[in-house]
Parts: sequence; structure tokens; C-alpha cells
Amino acid sequence: MSDAQVAVTFPDGARREFPKNTTGLDIAKGISPSLAKRTVAMALDGEVQDLSDPISRDAKIEFINRDDPRALELIRHDAAHVLAEAVQALWPGTQVTIGPVIDNGFYYDFFRNEPFTPEDFVAIEKKMREIIAKDQPFTKDVWSREKTKQIFRDKGEAFKVELVDAIPGNEDIKIYYQGDWFDLCRGPHMTSTGKVGNAFKLMKVAGAYWRGDSNNRRSPSRKTSTLT
Repeated sequence: MSDAQVAVTFPDGARREFPKNTTGLDIAKGISPSLAKRTVAMALDGEVQDLSDPISRDAKIEFINRDDPRALELIRHDAAHVLAEAVQALWPGTQVTIGPVIDNGFYYDFFRNEPFTPEDFVAIEKKMREIIAKDQPFTKDVWSREKTKQIFRDKGEAFKVELVDAIPGNEDIKIYYQGDWFDLCRGPHMTSTGKVGNAFKLMKVAGAYWRGDSNNRRSPSRKTSTLT
């Protein structure tokens, strides 16, 4: 095998060679369009990755569909991004901070002058469903640190600038897009917002200190939602 090829081993033990940096999506499409359509991510040697990631080394590949137990974390992660886009669409000027997956769902922290109330949930859920219905693809870009900080600075996203500074110097700065909206994120994500589905509900809102430190500026709103 030449250096321009990688060997990919499938779950049934079959092994095939592909040009180096072929994506998981390319391989899935080559097997069958239906496989590509139902696949939301891939695992390389057990590590879940974006389906669009290039494969640069020999690896065992698994295609992950939405019913795979490993997809639940991706669904929750993607739903958090949809939540953040919905909030910023409804209340421009709101800053998004962090939005990790938790054991029973997901949340996103926001900073704005007026706290959210449970009465806002209906509007947010409606906007989230509109975003999901558009089925925008998740795409990834890698930016330099200075570019990332300048763009978020220009957007008034001071918390994101702090987060960039906290990322270790040997790690890429990854930006994930869903349509025109984007966020700083480690990933991975599913292939599109439509894969999130509609099985979610906003449950509560609570105050939070930025990064859990009471010496930091108090964020008046933590929007918490749980997939049900």
C-alpha cells in the first residue's frame, strides 16, 4: 500500500483501501446512498468523529445512525447549538457562553441584561423547531486564534474570547456552522440540524456564575433543557 492510501476495516472484518483523506461520508456514499442518508457520524477506532472528517490513517470504521446509543450525546449536543441559535435570533445581542451535554439532557449559558422567564420557553421552542426544519448541514472550519478572537470580539462575544484563551496551544480552534450561525466548539456533530428531531422540551431557567466562579460577573440566565 502506498503512502497515498489508507486501509479501512469495516465491522464485518472486510478491509478496503481508499485515497488518503477520503471522508467517512465519501465511503458511506460509495457503499450506498441509503447508508449515507441514515448515517449521522462515524467512529474511527472507537472514537466518534464528524462524518465529514478526512481519514488520514489506517483505522477501523463504524457508521453511526441516529438510533445508535452513541448518537444520543450528539443529539443533545446539536440541540444545544440549535437552542443557542434560536435565542440569539429572538434576542439579538445575547451572548452565548458554554453549552455542554449533561446526563439527562443539555443546557446552554447565556448572558443578557434581562433574565429569561419560563414564559419565553414557547417562543424558543418554536424557533428551535424552525431551525431544525431547515435541516442546515453542520460544517467545520479551523481558524487561527487571533482570527477567532477578533471575530468574536467584533460580535460582542467577550465570553468566547476568554474561552479561546483557555484552549491549550496545541489544540485546533474549531468553528462549527449551521447555516450562517456559528460557534466555537470541539465537536463532533451530526450531519445536519434536521437530525436533532423534535423530542426536546425546555424545562427550567436558573442563574449561573461564569465558569462556576462567584468572583466572576454573574450571568443572569442559564437556559436548561432536557431531551424527553
